[in-house]
Amino acid sequence: MRAVSDLASTPISYLQVPPPEPGGIARVSDGVHWIRFPLPMDLDHINLWLLDHDGGSVLIDTGLATDIGRAAWERLEQQVLAARPLRLIVLTHLHPDHAGLAAWLQGRHRVPVWASRETERQIRQLLEPLTDEQIAARHAFFHSHGVADLGSFGASLSGERYRAVVSGLPQIAHHPQEGEEVSWDGTRWRWLETDGHATGHLCLHEPSRRVLITGDQILPAISPNVSASGWSTDANPLDSYLRSLERLADLDPATLVLPSHGRPFVGVRERAHELRAHHLRHLDQLLEACREPRTASETLRVLFKRTLVGFHLYLAMGEAIAHLEYLARAGRLARITDDRGTIRYARAA
Repeated sequence: MRAVSDLASTPISYLQVPPPEPGGIARVSDGVHWIRFPLPMDLDHINLWLLDHDGGSVLIDTGLATDIGRAAWERLEQQVLAARPLRLIVLTHLHPDHAGLAAWLQGRHRVPVWASRETERQIRQLLEPLTDEQIAARHAFFHSHGVADLGSFGASLSGERYRAVVSGLPQIAHHPQEGEEVSWDGTRWRWLETDGHATGHLCLHEPSRRVLITGDQILPAISPNVSASGWSTDANPLDSYLRSLERLADLDPATLVLPSHGRPFVGVRERAHELRAHHLRHLDQLLEACREPRTASETLRVLFKRTLVGFHLYLAMGEAIAHLEYLARAGRLARITDDRGTIRYARAA
């Protein structure tokens, strides 16, 4: 079922299985089935996974709480779940395309939901409307990094964007932890905690059959966003992400990688090294740019070649700050705050 991709520029081999249509599934390995649902955004799809268990299925991630997401699930319920009902829902992390329909599906199918403790905490926090003081603090954070006009950030800074596409907080029955194992239909999976893209992010690894469900941690064609914000519990997310890539690169090179976006592929080591090299290049570029003190906002043109607006600008700012903070915490950049509270970064003496 595996064949070398015709994309000669990439060192990975894509699984030669066509993506399933919304409402259908495709088998990718023994007891593992692929679902693909549409997303109403630039990243236009998400991959979900069904694992055979107890005459039914364990579902990995859920899709956004949108009309097209619910419609796709209703088709899947008729065409697939009637024969293989849901037994359990697992969330790899808190982002709405992964957790958005968890509460809705739990209500329809009366099944438990598993997620890391940190994922549960963050979903609960994000579903609570922010106070005026909290919103002001978020505005102040981005102002301090050189963003003068936050008008296009509004729905992201206030939390409205998240709450609009998440159906609620499901009741979490269990919090998987690093190294814990679970057996579904005789297949033994191990949980891997992989922070950086999201605190509390979980991957699922099946070493004997060499299958790895990666969520957003490793994607075949794009680099997952790694952002720093003033309200995150991870002060150095890029360091967390790079460390996770080192761990995943040590897995069996023949492992079949099942990502949340893009196509399943073989080449976890090559892709992990490629992603690491991508971030190291960005760090080198920032060191060169910061020969003179610069705000994070002033470094965006160094990291990104296209014009950024709205949510893309919000993500890009988080990514720039994460890289600059990584260098500052390593002692390679100095963090300079002026009397207006504006933060600039400059090469350390």
